[in-house]
Amino acid sequence: MRIIVEGDSDKKFLESYLKYLNITNYKKIISIGGKDNLENHKELKKEDFIIIFDADDDYNKSKSNIENQLNKLDIKNDKIFLFPNNKEIGNLETLIEKIAIHKEVLECYNNYESCIDRLINEIKIPNLKHQVKKSKVFAYMSGFGFKNNIKAEDFDLSPYVDFDNDYLNDLKNFLENIFK
Repeated sequence: MRIIVEGDSDKKFLESYLKYLNITNYKKIISIGGKDNLENHKELKKEDFIIIFDADDDYNKSKSNIENQLNKLDIKNDKIFLFPNNKEIGNLETLIEKIAIHKEVLECYNNYESCIDRLINEIKIPNLKHQVKKSKVFAYMSGFGFKNNIKAEDFDLSPYVDFDNDYLNDLKNFLENIFK
């Protein structure tokens, strides 16, 4: 069975988490390069797969988007999980924030965001914008040496995230129900 994800970060996280759960009987994790790219993968008809995408800002809209793309390919698949926990809005970064071990590092980023707020609102620096939310989690992980071009097998996430955190129970149950 293949696992279809939006991006490389999702793929790297799942590779680490599946390894932690000792789940090895999946065929491949495929990053399709975005939530709207399922339609470009007609080969999905050939094999059983699961989809793990982000819920983003609207859980129902995100799920409908996946179902609509699958319908266009004439594929029926109810094995869909949306980060962070298959019921709330958010994404992989939301999940990692919840399970991060070193919350104090994330607090440093919160201080940075507060400083940027002050520069935008009080000092009025023109054209200054906040970084995207993903930047916070990337800053957390890169602080420990993680880079986007590192293969998952070359970087162990487990010292930086709590893979036993209850927040992962929905994902764990989803994966174990499919692969065990």
